Amino acid sequence: MNGLLISAYIFCGLSRGSLVASISTVIMAMYKQKSWTSFTLTKPIISLISISVLTGSAFGAFLATPIIARFGRKNTLIFFGFMQVLAECLTIIPVGWIFLSVFRLISGIASNFTLSIVPMLCAEFLEPKIRGVIGSVLNTAISTGIVLTNVVQYFICVNNNLYWVIMILPVASSALTLVIAFKLKETSQMVGKIENIESIFKIKYIKCFAVAWGIGFMISGTGINPVLQYSTIIFKNSFNSTRSSSIGSIISSGINMISAFIAIPIVRNFKRKTLLACGYSLMLVTYIMYIVSQTQHVSTDQSNDLVIVATCILSLAYSSSSGPLFYILNSEVFPLVIKTKMMVIVMFISWTTLIAITFIFPLISLTNNVIIYICLVVMMLVVLMTFLPETMGKTLQENSKLMIIQRKQEREEEQNTEEQSQEPRIEMAVPINNDAPIIETVQFDQEQK
Repeated sequence: MNGLLISAYIFCGLSRGSLVASISTVIMAMYKQKSWTSFTLTKPIISLISISVLTGSAFGAFLATPIIARFGRKNTLIFFGFMQVLAECLTIIPVGWIFLSVFRLISGIASNFTLSIVPMLCAEFLEPKIRGVIGSVLNTAISTGIVLTNVVQYFICVNNNLYWVIMILPVASSALTLVIAFKLKETSQMVGKIENIESIFKIKYIKCFAVAWGIGFMISGTGINPVLQYSTIIFKNSFNSTRSSSIGSIISSGINMISAFIAIPIVRNFKRKTLLACGYSLMLVTYIMYIVSQTQHVSTDQSNDLVIVATCILSLAYSSSSGPLFYILNSEVFPLVIKTKMMVIVMFISWTTLIAITFIFPLISLTNNVIIYICLVVMMLVVLMTFLPETMGKTLQENSKLMIIQRKQEREEEQNTEEQSQEPRIEMAVPINNDAPIIETVQFDQEQK
């Protein structure tokens, strides 16, 4: 079972990374040349195509709670896995930008379900000591999918007839995830029943909402997605080559993948909040480097060098902190009775924020984009450092207790119950009555004896 879950994690990550990276501005231009309908690749159209997957993911997050609770983890994963494979196959057909956007939106809906369910299953079946490593594996797989896609882009960008080759990787990865889904085990049906009964709108879950808000911005608030997705624009003039955009994409995504591999032992041995504090502090440094690179007193060559270095450091900081920890914390920190609902809230916040910052990235300057990221990261860091408990090495039950705000009376009752359950008990044989030889076993507390 562990091997199947890890395999599902890897292929799910490869599918997601390649799906997002397979539609860069270079590929859009190639697709436009082969399209059956004529259109102009304006900035708004570039933004709409780019956010189509993210929009689908946000819509999928909205639908996830009732569907997963009604049909279970495995059945939902199989259905939407099939939907994702079909939608990704249809995006290969060069009908037009609207057709492309619609089926990438459907792919995003299905992709959200796989990215939500696979971490759930891993958190529920795997041991606490390896949950951190598995989260890093998912982030590494996503980064690897982006790198492979950018490498393919480098070799095909001079031939418009080969645009479809770059869309094969997400189809293959999604198909393998679907095959594994048939072999996975379903979790207890009681999970869905409990979640339907328990309401999340209670005072004791205020802390959960604060943490959900913070985790929701862990990826979207850093700006790593638009930086990688629009790397063909950022690095357009950074290298003396006609393939400068593709070279920059490979370098930035390659550093991101290497950092993800390096982060695996780091995530396993360091506490979650320590990684978050260090990672986000390093990100703030890179944002300052981006702003400096855009100032007038910096030459063009110096600006290009600063952008390259800043992007590499940003990838390193992201891959060792918020990248893997987003999926780890989202799957392990919330109480079981509201787990699915809170995870869906996190994913919805994450996708909607990604939609906004990805859409506006090509419409405003790099400096203004970076200022937005600084504000989001600072707010997120304050919230998580204040409300997020340390979950490393703890069971899901222990994490649940840390996230629920209990009244004083409830805490005392729970403490008394635990103390009573730990008291030594003595068994004594006592006759039921004087007329019958039947012996009944009666338990007495130590004090009663």
